[in-house]
Amino acid sequence: MAPHRKKLCALLDDSGKTVGRAEIIQQFPALIWHSGFDARCDYFNQTWLEFTGRTLAQELGDGWAEGVHPDDLPDCLKTYREAFAARQPFTMEYRLRYHDGSYRWIVDHGAPHYAIDGCFCGYIGSCYDITPKKESELSLQISRVELEQRIEQCSCDLQKSHDLLNSLSQQVPGGIYQFQMFSDGRYCVPYASRTMLELFEITPEDIQYDATCLFDRVLPDELPGVINSIQESAVTQTPWHREFRAAIPSKGIRWFQADSRPRRQPDNSVIWCGFVTDITERKELERQLVEAQRLEYIGQLAAGVAHEVRNPLNAILTVTEALFREEGVEGNQTLTPYIEHIRSQVVRLARLMNDLLSLGRRQQEDQLVPLALAEFCRQTVQLWQESSPAGHRRLTLEIPPEAETVLARADKDRLQQVLFNLLDNAGQHSPPESSISLVLDQTRVSAGERCLRLRVIDQGSGVAPGLYERVFEPFFTTRKAGTGLGLALVKQFIEQMGGMVQICNNDPEPGCTVTLQLQPALEEDLS
Repeated sequence: MAPHRKKLCALLDDSGKTVGRAEIIQQFPALIWHSGFDARCDYFNQTWLEFTGRTLAQELGDGWAEGVHPDDLPDCLKTYREAFAARQPFTMEYRLRYHDGSYRWIVDHGAPHYAIDGCFCGYIGSCYDITPKKESELSLQISRVELEQRIEQCSCDLQKSHDLLNSLSQQVPGGIYQFQMFSDGRYCVPYASRTMLELFEITPEDIQYDATCLFDRVLPDELPGVINSIQESAVTQTPWHREFRAAIPSKGIRWFQADSRPRRQPDNSVIWCGFVTDITERKELERQLVEAQRLEYIGQLAAGVAHEVRNPLNAILTVTEALFREEGVEGNQTLTPYIEHIRSQVVRLARLMNDLLSLGRRQQEDQLVPLALAEFCRQTVQLWQESSPAGHRRLTLEIPPEAETVLARADKDRLQQVLFNLLDNAGQHSPPESSISLVLDQTRVSAGERCLRLRVIDQGSGVAPGLYERVFEPFFTTRKAGTGLGLALVKQFIEQMGGMVQICNNDPEPGCTVTLQLQPALEEDLS
């Protein structure tokens, strides 16, 4: 018997004193093995043999390797032999055939075995069945793979939904948003479509956690009402609707309309999902409609009054003219000033009645005809200088060569009245020694489109701050003897011709400029 084998037998059966120890090893609930100097196994306990269902003779030497799963055997032998050669402990996992023919996972802990005198006797190891652990790991791995697949699918579906939402939000004329109010009074915007960000010229980072940047855009006089309406919607859980003005850096003051529905969250915050759109153009159209309705009412009323007053005025003017020719009156130095005063006031009233009638009269489409503006301006200036009380003023007419042949689509009589009103107005508000300019030119408003411009420029006092919005209102005037109809008729006539009127102070001062934008003649008008 080999020396190491004798030492192992002595360990297991020492003159009857250690039989109990041997029995413990035999029945120990772990698979115990031992190998000699040659790395071949020379012992397996009863637990091992019961596990594999093989005899000790079958397992001794390298017989045990027959039970290792073929896929695990190469690594198993490699790990064992390398550790054995280096006299190092090892731990490895592999599948070992069970007595029912199935394979069970075991973990094998091996270490060098030394006798009491320090001599190397081989290796000793213990194995434990870890199949339940492996099955749990496998089940966990399968669950993890399935979960990762589900997450990937959900992420893909979420991305598709996000892309669809972005696509839809870019097609609608407004912005989609999600607005949140917390119980401590904080506000944020968790989601805002690209259109909304462009409307308010902000970035997602500006408002994702704090909506202060968005509220800063709202005009100060509008902000309290906006916040109060949000808080009321949160309390009553009713839909929120609000129209408000906001100052946008590159666009100035714009009108917005926002609509959304609130939903209370588990943390007691409230989230609104809604839609916001720029309604500036709609507001302007509403203002124009109200103004048009007001002007129409004023015009109808004024036309009725003018119609009733014209006949008595004509009678008074006729009687006044007859008085001039009465014997004892004509040439009477005492009566002449009074009769002249009556005549001038009747003429003034008659002119006012004509303006009132014009205010209530709509533009006839067939009166809009091609008009050669250069020649028209020359004739109008000449007529104004000959007939207007302010016609003696120095007036400069500027017509560049490229504007000599331009044709406007306009009503000649009304456009002439417009220029008369503007030139009279310029003369009345300018120093006597200053000059008035009438400039004809053309400008491009977009690619392929152009408009014609007539500008009346004076050197007067200009328009006082805050009056730009009122100068075109009917009956508004800053002049003591004015009727407040001149500029109102200018605006009405030009807009009925499809044009636009603008007024601004000159820079540098003094004076102001009134710009008339007219439509070029249409091709069908020329045929």
